[in-house]
Amino acid sequence: MAPKLFISLILFSLLSFSSCLSNDSISKAVEILSNSGFLSMALTLEFVSKNLIPRSESLTIFTPSDSTFASFGQPSLCLLKFHFSPKSLTSQSLRSLPFNSKIPTFSPSHTLLVTSPPSRDQGSVLLNGVKVNASSVIYDDGWLRIFGIEKFFDPNFRASPRTNLDCVASARDDDEDDGDGSMSFDEAIHEMKEKGYSIMASFLELQMGTTKESTLLTLLAPPDEKMESYFSNFSDYSSVFLQHVVPCKMPWSVLIDLDYPAAVPTFLEAYKITVTLRQDQEGLLVNKVLIIENVYADERLAVLGIGDVLPAVPQPEPKPKPSAQRRRSIVNLEVLKVLVGFSSLVLWIFGF
Repeated sequence: MAPKLFISLILFSLLSFSSCLSNDSISKAVEILSNSGFLSMALTLEFVSKNLIPRSESLTIFTPSDSTFASFGQPSLCLLKFHFSPKSLTSQSLRSLPFNSKIPTFSPSHTLLVTSPPSRDQGSVLLNGVKVNASSVIYDDGWLRIFGIEKFFDPNFRASPRTNLDCVASARDDDEDDGDGSMSFDEAIHEMKEKGYSIMASFLELQMGTTKESTLLTLLAPPDEKMESYFSNFSDYSSVFLQHVVPCKMPWSVLIDLDYPAAVPTFLEAYKITVTLRQDQEGLLVNKVLIIENVYADERLAVLGIGDVLPAVPQPEPKPKPSAQRRRSIVNLEVLKVLVGFSSLVLWIFGF
């Protein structure tokens, strides 16, 4: 064992924590970790279990592989503590945590932040921007759970804010043709129909089918049941669809880096979308509608599922029509103005 690793493990053992992990649970976890390509964490857990783990009813460990340990070098005491959480986190609970949720760790001044996009069938989770294999737990005995991660968490992780998305008017069929050809939405349409967004998929095919291949788009798609209950007449279809299309690509990785609130244009003239954090800071909103899942993304198109149809542009209240009596008064006033003007002209002509 490397001298630095041994020293760190000794420091761990000097921590004044009370242990409540059973020897049997630790032994089984160490054995499974050793046989699964996580020998470094197995050795760490074996040495520190007596004094590292505080008295708790549950424990979740996030461990990088041996190759990550080897390329990273000796991790510090504080960094290793950042990979232990006193919360009981199952695969299902990890996947269901909303964006920006905070997970406590044994590092008192640091928490893990959920940065993964919402999805109903997502197999992996992002914590502090690091992929967690939530679909395949390494060890689970009901109290101790261990998940594999692709690299060490960064305790100083913070999403870099972006002040704008550089959204510009996109080229469509009424623009000058530059020979790029039209975009194909076949894969996106198939994925949308599979996930319950058939109405918006049809609109995408019908209304954006002649969009130039160089165009970047984001489609905010309400589910079919929300769309079916929304429309009152056929003339609403086009404007409602266009207010859900943004002329730039906003995949989840871009949305989580925004400096909130962030305003972006849409294909519907004068209609803008404002991206904000939910009041409890666990989830993202577009015009106060929750983003519920990451539906599809390729090089030029991103489709995000949202919980409802975006609110329409408020229509100005119609001016009240004047009453019959008021209309007569207005007419009489106009006639009076004409007569006064005519009288003044006569007086001027005859020199009065």
